[in-house]
Amino acid sequence: MKIINISYRLPVSFRRIEGNIDVRSSAGGLVSAVLSLKNESNELHWVGVADFLKADYHEGKTRFSSNFALHPVFLDKNVNYGFYNGFSNTVLWPLFHYFPAFVEFKPSHFTAYMQANTILAEEACKIIGPGDIIWIHDYQLMPLAEMIRKIKPDARIGFFLHIPFPAYELIRLLPKYCRDTLVKGMLSADLIGFHTYEYAQHFLTTAQMIAGLQHKQFELLYNNRPVRVGVFPISVDFDKFTNALLDPLIEQERAKLKSVYQDKSIIFSVDRLDYTKGISFRLRGFARFINDYPEWREKIVFILVAVPSREVIRKYIERKQMIEMLISEINGKFGTTQWTPVVYHYGSLNFQELTGLYTGCDIALISPLRDGMNLVSKEFVASRSDEDGVLLLSDMTGAAKELTDALLFNPLDEEEISVKIKMALSMTLDERRLRMTNMRNQVRKHDVLRWGNNFIRELEEVCARKIYPDRMHDETKGMIRRKYLKAHKRLILLDYDGTLAAFQPVPHMARPGQDVLDVLSLLALDPGNEVVLISGRDRQTLEEWFGHLPVMLIAEHGCFVRQKSWHSTIVDPLIWKDGVHRIMQIFADNCSGAFVEEKNFSLCWHYRNSDPYSGFSQSRELISLLHDYLTGANTHIIDGNKVIEVKPAQINKGTAVLHAFNVRDFDFCLAVGDDMTDEFLFEVMQHYDAITVKVGEAGSIARYRIERIESVIAFLSQLPDKL
Repeated sequence: MKIINISYRLPVSFRRIEGNIDVRSSAGGLVSAVLSLKNESNELHWVGVADFLKADYHEGKTRFSSNFALHPVFLDKNVNYGFYNGFSNTVLWPLFHYFPAFVEFKPSHFTAYMQANTILAEEACKIIGPGDIIWIHDYQLMPLAEMIRKIKPDARIGFFLHIPFPAYELIRLLPKYCRDTLVKGMLSADLIGFHTYEYAQHFLTTAQMIAGLQHKQFELLYNNRPVRVGVFPISVDFDKFTNALLDPLIEQERAKLKSVYQDKSIIFSVDRLDYTKGISFRLRGFARFINDYPEWREKIVFILVAVPSREVIRKYIERKQMIEMLISEINGKFGTTQWTPVVYHYGSLNFQELTGLYTGCDIALISPLRDGMNLVSKEFVASRSDEDGVLLLSDMTGAAKELTDALLFNPLDEEEISVKIKMALSMTLDERRLRMTNMRNQVRKHDVLRWGNNFIRELEEVCARKIYPDRMHDETKGMIRRKYLKAHKRLILLDYDGTLAAFQPVPHMARPGQDVLDVLSLLALDPGNEVVLISGRDRQTLEEWFGHLPVMLIAEHGCFVRQKSWHSTIVDPLIWKDGVHRIMQIFADNCSGAFVEEKNFSLCWHYRNSDPYSGFSQSRELISLLHDYLTGANTHIIDGNKVIEVKPAQINKGTAVLHAFNVRDFDFCLAVGDDMTDEFLFEVMQHYDAITVKVGEAGSIARYRIERIESVIAFLSQLPDKL
């Protein structure tokens, strides 16, 4: 089996230096995680965009020794620019980090983005074989899973987003064709991973608003496949950083630092120079601290390292100029001939320099305005095997959900930054060690190796689940009929709309034909049969259409049951109903063709007769509003087939059947239905070895599938011996 990792950047570079090819491998956390997956039965492959020349690669590849096979993709320069610097980093990056004003959308850039993903998909598919695992990484490759699945339908695909996934209100700012492509691309993976539950919840809301998909316990059905949404907080290679304290080279770096700033407390920050990192705000917060606590002047220094990033993008050039001007202002205002408050370095650090600063500083100040995780904070914690030092961390990072012993703060609040710096400097050694020990235990337990293995294990688990029912062939029908004839006491549970009758523009038009009445009569005449028509329709309609038949009727998904007479299973006073009716009516008035249907215990907003685009769009808005309006109410919102229904939460088709019967009394159980409400019935009945049948093409937990309503009626009529 191959594990095929696909990311924008490759973990190796080839550079010509003085006529020779220099081959350098990355030692980042993702590489460590991928390498930890290698065993005797796994081959590791890595597909990504080459940031080196093809000639340099071919000359140097024989000197590249690694545990994975490298598959570089050489993109046209203009395509790569539009793909990476264009759409990826001037649209997705700012939008997903809550900077919509920085978005610069160009259709040509989106075209390049799709072109690049297509090329990567074609390259990946050359090496994908049966049973292989494909692990796709990050926002540059959001459409890739769908492209691969079109070529390799049975591929096992995981997608992990390394940046935040924003609220739907930001996603909807993208052009419709663009946002649909991105979200449906992600949904084509089997497992979609995020750093935090907040990001996962935003995605699930977006999936419902864009694709009309409801989830159950973070799992949903898309194109007849189960798609699981999981939370996997990425981390660092703990051992690599924790061993750094005693490394002789790092000891030298730390000694140099202490000798230069021997009488001063050291605050350290390192970040890519990016507007999402809040560097200007932390500088202002530090300036506020110097101003508010003058006793610390000449006793503290702020070492700020800004790593170059995306220097060809205008916003990044502007940010560098602004930060350097601000540093000059602070040093000019507060500095002296003996003291420079802010020591600024624009450039990259090697591992020894970085960990020397991690282990030599007193405070790590990390203040992104938005960050998917922030591994700098975890690197700092992992490196402090002396269990000293204080972490000041923005509460806008994913890491803040885990490193709760850090001093957390709002990165936009200069006064709070100032106060937290003072708290850190005043903290006792015992408190510093207690906080650091707790954070180190967290990072040690949840390191990057565990992250990678957890993701792959869950991907294999979800791919092993079968969610698409078997088609009911003649052999299967014969087997079911034999079980039916052998049984003495049978329970037959049948939905109506979409199962025995086709959907109609308005509900009253779906009156049963003679073929439906005949098959129900045929089944009900057998004294060994208990035939139950279990529908979302109101009891008056069911009584009018089927009241003359010797069948049990269950109305409104279980709210009413007719045995000898009708009785309600609901004790809910329905105090929510008037308010929901008003909301639904407003939406019906604003959406041509939509209407509200009121039942005894539920309300339905139908949009089957509306324009498909506007009807669906309005239904998404309605669902979002109802979720907020009904918070705390004992209700369930059903996103059905062109209908939104609100009903009491404690009742569904499954609970209604259990309320009416002891299912174990029957030696043959059959349940047939077509929509989401029938999944509750299937879920209950699968515990009783029932024969569950899904009508239509959608995915389902049912065991079998029948495509058409006409086939359902024919199947039911063939079960009993003819009289």
